[in-house]
Amino acid sequence: MDDKELFETHKEAVYHYCLYMLRSRADAEDVCQEVFVKALIADRSGIEYVKAWLMKIAANECHSMLRRRTNGEIKEKRAFWLGMPLRSPQSVEQAYERLETSGEFEELLGRLKPKLREALLLYYMADLSTNETADALGVPIGTAKSRISRGLKSLKKFAEKESAMPEKEGDGRASSY
Repeated sequence: MDDKELFETHKEAVYHYCLYMLRSRADAEDVCQEVFVKALIADRSGIEYVKAWLMKIAANECHSMLRRRTNGEIKEKRAFWLGMPLRSPQSVEQAYERLETSGEFEELLGRLKPKLREALLLYYMADLSTNETADALGVPIGTAKSRISRGLKSLKKFAEKESAMPEKEGDGRASSY
């Protein structure tokens, strides 16, 4: 596979992985560029799973970026959310719709422990097999499966808490349904 083909084939998967890991388009673009620069100058002759190898480079670069970040982004988000008007109570359907359309899924994903988030992103977003996910993470396959499973359970728990919140914010009367 030549350089152009490597880039064209895997650019979207690497970018989306970086975007969900870093939660910043600018940072994701920077890291994605670094990934391909490293990949293009590396010797790829002995690599069996190219996509998994690229994702491992992306994971390492994302970890480096996350370590370099300051608390500025957190403070910025907090100031934004504090300035938002309070939401009125919603039905479960409305809460799930809001969850999908407002980007709160990314917030829920951000609540996961980094190891769980990384496993889910590699498996679902980058569409790697369990073996490739384990290889990209540098862990045994059982560990990768466990992280994927625990990540899904945590996401489900977060989503259930999120959808239950409007009921708790109501006027305290029992629901009639």
